[in-house]
Amino acid sequence: MERIVGLVTLDMKFASLFREAISKMGVKTIHTVSIDNLPLSVNVIVTKRSEFQVDAVNRRTLYLEDYRSMEELIERVLEVLNGVESYQNILIAIDPGKTIGVAYSVNDKIIRTSKYFHEESMFEDVKAFLDRHREAEEKMILVGSTTTQEELSRFLEMLTKYLRSIEGLKIEVIDEFRTARGLIPREKGLSKDEYSAILLLLRRRTRFKKGET
Repeated sequence: MERIVGLVTLDMKFASLFREAISKMGVKTIHTVSIDNLPLSVNVIVTKRSEFQVDAVNRRTLYLEDYRSMEELIERVLEVLNGVESYQNILIAIDPGKTIGVAYSVNDKIIRTSKYFHEESMFEDVKAFLDRHREAEEKMILVGSTTTQEELSRFLEMLTKYLRSIEGLKIEVIDEFRTARGLIPREKGLSKDEYSAILLLLRRRTRFKKGET
């Protein structure tokens, strides 16, 4: 099912930045200067509080001013489109390597994936994501173990150092060689590293359903 968000704003710079960023997440934007021009099928609206005060029945409205950054706004849009209203569990899967793939999941729904060329930027993004979801009942990071034991130990040490301020966080290592590649198709535009991170998430869900700890 195609994911669509309505963007109501006169600010062309904001509109351009928003459309470009959210299109990378596979979401289509319908931009207009009036809510009356949006199809009734569009039930998630993004706007600026300084421009419009939207009173829309059966539609969710998100205001740019309520978020600290464009990234945080887009993240919330993705959550709303996935039916996430409160945070029960946060699951982040990391596929280490020269290029790092990361999949971010909220309440067992994949919100977004990203690939990184530098560990520091990945660590910072993961920490920011966890900070924005501190109230979640469960927070866990899954790390793939295809690297050498020495490299894995170094990576885990750095990860733990960056995230030491996150209370209740659990980190689990999963053997990537046991992930079942091919269970889901690799979407167009999705890097192999992001795909591997998604498979780590699926592996963890399968274990949970079987009652393993």
